[in-house]
Amino acid sequence: MSFWLELKRRKVVRVAVVYAATAFAVLQAADIMLEQMNVPEWGMGLVVAFVVLGFPIALVLAWALELTPEGIRKTDAPVADETAAGESAPALLGKRTVLAAALLVMLGIGLGAGWLLKPATDAPEIPPAPLAATPASTTPPTNQTAPATAVAADVQLGDAAVGEPDQNSIAVLPFLNMSADPDNAFFADGISEELLNILAGVEGLKVASRTSAFSFKGKDTPIPQIARALGVRHILEGSVRRQGERVRITAQLIETRSDTHLWSETFERDLVDIFRVQEEIAQAITLALKDVLGVRQVSVAATTTDLTAYELFLRGRTRFYQRVGLDEAIADLRSAVERDPDFAEAWAFLGAASFVVGNGGYSTGLDRARLMDEAGAAVERALALDPELATAMAVKGQLLTRNRDPAQVVEGLQLLERAASRVTADSSAPLWLGLSLLELGRVDRALPHLEKANALDPLVGINQGYLGIAYVTAGRAEEAILLGLRSQELTGSVFWSFQMLIELVNSGAEARAYELLGAMLAADDLNPVDRQFFTELQLAISDPAQRDSVFVSGEPGADEVDRFRAVVKDLMFRNGARAISMGDLRVSQLMLTIGAWLPSLGWLREDPALYAYMDRIGTVGFWELDGFPPGCRPVDDPAGRRLDCSGYGQ
Repeated sequence: MSFWLELKRRKVVRVAVVYAATAFAVLQAADIMLEQMNVPEWGMGLVVAFVVLGFPIALVLAWALELTPEGIRKTDAPVADETAAGESAPALLGKRTVLAAALLVMLGIGLGAGWLLKPATDAPEIPPAPLAATPASTTPPTNQTAPATAVAADVQLGDAAVGEPDQNSIAVLPFLNMSADPDNAFFADGISEELLNILAGVEGLKVASRTSAFSFKGKDTPIPQIARALGVRHILEGSVRRQGERVRITAQLIETRSDTHLWSETFERDLVDIFRVQEEIAQAITLALKDVLGVRQVSVAATTTDLTAYELFLRGRTRFYQRVGLDEAIADLRSAVERDPDFAEAWAFLGAASFVVGNGGYSTGLDRARLMDEAGAAVERALALDPELATAMAVKGQLLTRNRDPAQVVEGLQLLERAASRVTADSSAPLWLGLSLLELGRVDRALPHLEKANALDPLVGINQGYLGIAYVTAGRAEEAILLGLRSQELTGSVFWSFQMLIELVNSGAEARAYELLGAMLAADDLNPVDRQFFTELQLAISDPAQRDSVFVSGEPGADEVDRFRAVVKDLMFRNGARAISMGDLRVSQLMLTIGAWLPSLGWLREDPALYAYMDRIGTVGFWELDGFPPGCRPVDDPAGRRLDCSGYGQ
């Protein structure tokens, strides 16, 4: 018998065909399952190696053994007359063999096609980033942009956007980290942020803010609902898998009204090509939207040639945006600029992180005074490298407006105005500008900037809160109340609603103030101390006889929160002298400098003691340079120089 006939007789050929078809189906299934299980890329290589090594083993076993009704036994040698005639050799491939092989191949093809065509929303859910709100607090989480909390993705907030979104609008969701190392989540988030910033610079394209879009991280929220919440027509989502110096980025563009994919592609490159990949993705998106945008060219310049510095920057910037691990963010950004002293963006975010920690409001093991000095030096270096960096301009503007030199306050406002005018998806600059103007009594100028900040980032609680304060200052109390309660829902802080309470009580609307306190008390995460404070406020509102004994008597201690609550009580029940005496702390200063412009607080606005306080912190010097608040002018009074605001609000 010839060798070929012997292979047929021993069914070696059949085994080879079935093995190959089975291997194809197994490899297709493994490619899907291993990625879902976050197994590193070498896991797939190991499966391929086992499949390849198993092939010759299967052939040897098929040659040596056969399956009979009595079990597996050694294959008999061919009989002599069969060897001569070749009659016992079976057909090359039986019908059952062909059918089984075909089914296995079809199964493999089906698995591969199903994986390629499946909707992106079927991607595995990843754990959410640590963005949960802290328990409700009477103090603000400072005036820096903080992340929206998990509640932002709930259905009731999912309908926040009003009207039909523009066709040229898009949101970039955080890309999934498909690497085995959880630390690579920073890298995946960083790539998403880079793409968002690139797209924000495309003329004619409206991009949802990073903070609002990232509030859906780790959520299984349907794409159409996310689009409604963010007010966009298109969503960019994807995944990042990193293995050593190789990176695979999958991106897909979704039209949200029909929930269909307009474009999808996978890029597998060396890490050194990361900026080129970002450019290609952004260019592909503009091409997919060319009917809306027209032809747009996208160019991405490498911000650094040091890839380690770039990774440190991505990690530090992500931590800064999340406001989690800010000391670690500062360390990462310091390391980035040490490796590449010409890395302008890293300098800018080092300044930003140092400023928000140094200015208070976040716990730290670092020296706050040194951080403020470092913030100034960092943004100066960033602007020397790139004078148009909006982040660096905004931080420098904030630093200057904190200065008591009136000329520097003017310069700081100008820098904030330049930063706020930049095309960006970040709401920090308009928020900071609006808040600074609000403190200076420029309510008319503050309102458009705070509205812009809230429009850019509607799911960021402090944007809603400070817009609410601007509204109540402008006489729009009911709109303000809704925004204050929404900001409490988003951040866990009740700070902004205190301005509404102060205005309601001073304007004689005690019943409405009592109702508002009831709504604030309804929060599940309200801490016991605040709950007692609100209950006492309700008692004082409903029974004026309780006010003197409970709230006005006694001096608060040195604790900042205790002093803040005292200022709230004093402004509600007109104890201006003590409120002004406690304006040295930043949070108390905010209550005074903003509260003075509430419509019903003319008694505070025209108090000579407040004028002296405003003079001491540099505000009067600014007014003398830039003009006094509308409807107000300085007058000399027997009790001292004060404001006459008889025309205020008219």
